[in-house]
Amino acid sequence: MRIKAFKGCLEGEGIDCFILSDVNSIYYFTGFLDVPDASNTLLVPLKDQPTLFVSSLSFKAAEDSANDCDIEEIRREEKVEDKILKKLSDPTLRNVEFDTMTIPVFLKIREGLNKAKLSPKPEIVWRLRRVKDDQELEYMARAARIADQGMEAATEAVKPGVEEFRVAAEAEYAMRRMGSEGVAFDTIVASGRRSAYPHGHCTAKRIREGEFVTIDLGATHKGYRSDITRTVIAGRCDPKQADIWDTVLKAHEAAFETIKAGIKASDVDRAARAIIENKGLGDRFVHGVGHGVGLNVHEPPRLGIDSPDTLEEHNVVTDEPAVYIPELGGVRIEDTVVVLKRRARRLTATPKTIACG
Repeated sequence: MRIKAFKGCLEGEGIDCFILSDVNSIYYFTGFLDVPDASNTLLVPLKDQPTLFVSSLSFKAAEDSANDCDIEEIRREEKVEDKILKKLSDPTLRNVEFDTMTIPVFLKIREGLNKAKLSPKPEIVWRLRRVKDDQELEYMARAARIADQGMEAATEAVKPGVEEFRVAAEAEYAMRRMGSEGVAFDTIVASGRRSAYPHGHCTAKRIREGEFVTIDLGATHKGYRSDITRTVIAGRCDPKQADIWDTVLKAHEAAFETIKAGIKASDVDRAARAIIENKGLGDRFVHGVGHGVGLNVHEPPRLGIDSPDTLEEHNVVTDEPAVYIPELGGVRIEDTVVVLKRRARRLTATPKTIACG
């Protein structure tokens, strides 16, 4: 069904053939999920059966799980661009598009084509992938429930004297036990002044009493990802910390109340940003309020002040306003959210509290 819908998009755009190299997009259209750095290619001609070219390492796995396509093995001595060109020998071809391609492969295919134009057009793939069907939403809901278990384990592990990486280990162990196929991205546990780093990863730093601890994690189920962030205090917080945390929570809620189908993504960002700006902290909110989630942890639509996107029903996005203050630390609160016709629904459900444990 997805291949049929994709061909409908190709026909509407006047595209004769599309070349897909992104592992997750190949999975989306065929059901075959390979390792992230696999060198596979799906050729989708408008009029013929798609062909999946896979390395010898992946051939048997592709035979067992790929649907709606022919499968051809690329042996060690062969090059995928040569196999593609054999399939593109039709002199009537005019427009061949692709999602991503290395420069050597691009040059070889462009040189070998007759009169057809070869150009990138990844947005046509995202036109389909950004709107999730019922099966995808089910997978993502499961990934979110697993992430909630990871967050519970992480916050219970936050104590003065505990290393950041040990908190991350407890979260990841809990998610694996719940059935996660792996982390959705490198788990972040950033404490103290490091919590002011939006991408603070985790280190051997020991958490200290009274520090902000930002925990950002996600699980994976059937290839689909979740994304959740909570910021807690290891011990007692002071009034300034509590005020910052409350401001971010209010911004988070304002964004959530704005999310629905048909709303401009920039308006969601604006709703959260206004709360933070009113506290004089606008310059400390240094990224957009969210992003799409699916087979990738970052994908369209983009929820930022300059985003051109409009939200659609069954987009899945994050709601993650933040404030980062150098030397003091940062607060980020994030949920994975489904866009519905008149409202939004959270997939992640860990309670939001400044206390940990």
